[in-house]
Amino acid sequence: MKYFGITDRGKLRRTNQDNYVIASNASGDVFAIVCDGIGGGKGGDVASRLAVSHFSMAFSLADSFENETEVRRWLSLEIPAANTEIYETGIHTPGLKGMGTTMTGVLISRAGRFVLNIGDSRTYAYYKDHSMKLLTVDHTLVNDMLRHGELTEEEAKNFPRKNVLTNALGVWDRIRYDLDRFDEEVSGFLVCSDGLHGYVEEEVMRRIVQDRFMDPAIRVRRLYSAAMNAGGYDNITAILIDLEGDETHEQ
Repeated sequence: MKYFGITDRGKLRRTNQDNYVIASNASGDVFAIVCDGIGGGKGGDVASRLAVSHFSMAFSLADSFENETEVRRWLSLEIPAANTEIYETGIHTPGLKGMGTTMTGVLISRAGRFVLNIGDSRTYAYYKDHSMKLLTVDHTLVNDMLRHGELTEEEAKNFPRKNVLTNALGVWDRIRYDLDRFDEEVSGFLVCSDGLHGYVEEEVMRRIVQDRFMDPAIRVRRLYSAAMNAGGYDNITAILIDLEGDETHEQ
């Protein structure tokens, strides 16, 4: 396995409210997540940083996952714990009430591969046939309306509240999340915030990701450059995980 991540504030935002981590434990399991903070002032930065810090520590101390049940049990404990930490910090800290963060990523262990999602950051899989597939469902108002037939694809592109989230970590005292086991044979995973997938066409991302003659570090930097060339309107974060190769990590 070979992986690389990058995060940047982009061209227009004064601060970077994105954070990410590629965590590992003593058994060699890997948990790669991207968090995109929401909230006024410094709230989004604090929320995403708390989430990444929580899972970085918790996963590094986690025992080997022997089966799917153990993976699901661990996440069923740690996700609410992280939610509570962010929620209570927001309540008790002036200026941070209502802060939260998206969180998406992939947990890779001998028990299987699991894709997690809260909010509108995304996880994609890419394949040996040079295709790429979105694995997560955006928890947004516009996506809910699309799924219920209240908007067409064309109307959704110009929907004025397209970035309104219906789910986020730490905003409410309870949290819901999507968790799916993913057993398909894939070449790797792309995990990113909407500063990338919201401005760079999926076909452009696919071509960059599938340029397997380049190291993941170079491909991630090319994804970042594509987002900057598209305007750099938002914070940009991306993790690329090739499932074959020497282990690499840069933060």
